[in-house]
Amino acid sequence: MASWRGVKERLGTVVVGLGILLVGFLVWWNMFGQGPYKDTCRYSVGCRSYLCLEHGLRGEAQVPAAGRCTKPCSTDEACGEGYRCVKLDGPARDDLPPFGKPTKACMRVLAP
Repeated sequence: MASWRGVKERLGTVVVGLGILLVGFLVWWNMFGQGPYKDTCRYSVGCRSYLCLEHGLRGEAQVPAAGRCTKPCSTDEACGEGYRCVKLDGPARDDLPPFGKPTKACMRVLAP
């Protein structure tokens, strides 16, 4: 009986230690692992805004492009230089996670 109790205590210690490591990793990822606005990305979880847009703006057309972290917007001024605030069309909207998609987002202006 005494040895079973020791095994349970060790197992509990390991579980608590793993939980602490997991929380520490999540805090690190939230602070340093995710890219800021305009950073390159492949997945939405890689952006602090959780919005990775793999389309760019060529003229008025939204075309596939390298992924960039984006954010919701209402005016071009909110996006900064080299980006425009656009209403996302079907394929560009599909780049974003299924819930909480913005209607308009900042999109990188590509060279013609």
